[in-house]
Amino acid sequence: MKLIAVPRLPIEDLLAPGEKPDAGLIDGVRRLSRLFTIDRDKLGLDYLSDPALRLAYLLYFAPVNLAKCLSVLAELPPLPARPLRVLDLGSGPGVGALAMFHYLSSEGRKPPGGTELVLVDRNREILAEAKSLWSNLASMVPGFEVPGLHIALLDLERPGPRAPWKQQTFDLILMVNSLNELFRSARDPIARRAKLLEQLLESLALDGTLVVIEPALRQTTRELHGVRDRLVTQGKATVYSPCLHERSCPALLHPDDWCHEERPWSPTAMIEAIDRAVGFIKDSLKFSYLVLRKDGRTIADRGQNIYRVVSERMATKGEQRVWLCNEMGRQLVGRLEKERSEDNAAFDRWERGAIVRLAEIDRRGSVGRIRPSATADVIRPVGESQSESLVRLQR
Repeated sequence: MKLIAVPRLPIEDLLAPGEKPDAGLIDGVRRLSRLFTIDRDKLGLDYLSDPALRLAYLLYFAPVNLAKCLSVLAELPPLPARPLRVLDLGSGPGVGALAMFHYLSSEGRKPPGGTELVLVDRNREILAEAKSLWSNLASMVPGFEVPGLHIALLDLERPGPRAPWKQQTFDLILMVNSLNELFRSARDPIARRAKLLEQLLESLALDGTLVVIEPALRQTTRELHGVRDRLVTQGKATVYSPCLHERSCPALLHPDDWCHEERPWSPTAMIEAIDRAVGFIKDSLKFSYLVLRKDGRTIADRGQNIYRVVSERMATKGEQRVWLCNEMGRQLVGRLEKERSEDNAAFDRWERGAIVRLAEIDRRGSVGRIRPSATADVIRPVGESQSESLVRLQR
């Protein structure tokens, strides 16, 4: 699998080169990690107003979330060849905008003049950090025209008629780890979040993209699945990725199921130092996500023999198994080691998140079997960008 590298960020300058994380930073990372996971019920709306938690977010969580965002942006189709309007909603320090900057400034991409990004958040202090970070970007990529940045201080739960998405059209809308924090006290949080995304879709250009990235926790991911179902069943949008269908999410049929990504990455030295001090092991990027379009475009062709791998490979005695998902639902399939063949050898490269093709499944029994005569293939490996996919298909 391709490693996802984290670009150098201006926030790294907050620590002197080679300086080790101090006790205050370590404590802030620990506290914020607990609030994001086991103590979510204590996570307030303005946690980033706490200077210690804000620094922990900037130096640890922001680079990690940026890498997740870059991973998803790489999957998107080419952006429209016009001045772009990008909305980063619930932006925090502008992780989505920073990822967009690195995406545009890499691989020879150059946005047309006039491209602008709009950051929206309810926290004044973190928006000030975002503006400061953005002002330092010009020195990072000499000769690259840094897009214009606009800041909007806004309560996303009560945005009012002057919300940016009610005033203009956007080509790309990003919500990075922010949707799950909205409407938590509402009677029906999923309905309220779906309504917000419905409004965002109305402001999305016909060839635009809406990207939602969430934590890989069971609760937050299953809630995202619920939001997805409400939008697609009402015909408000189609799923570009990760799903290969618009039917109800089969992961919601069982309370212990949820669908998330786990992608390899190359952390910065700063992240590694904090991990050592805190005792974390962050050897992969774990997140759930949803990419919506209004033009019906999808990440890959669809069909009854095309699947996304939604689990790691599970080894049992003499056999390996994976869970697959497509319009037919979630299916557990396995291949006996003694039935490995040249035709099904690609099964060895099936990893969580890969899009694969399997010509035939022997469904006699509770586990589908991949027999020696069944042709298996990998249509899109994990972490492959849209440009890399096009190059591979043209070979």
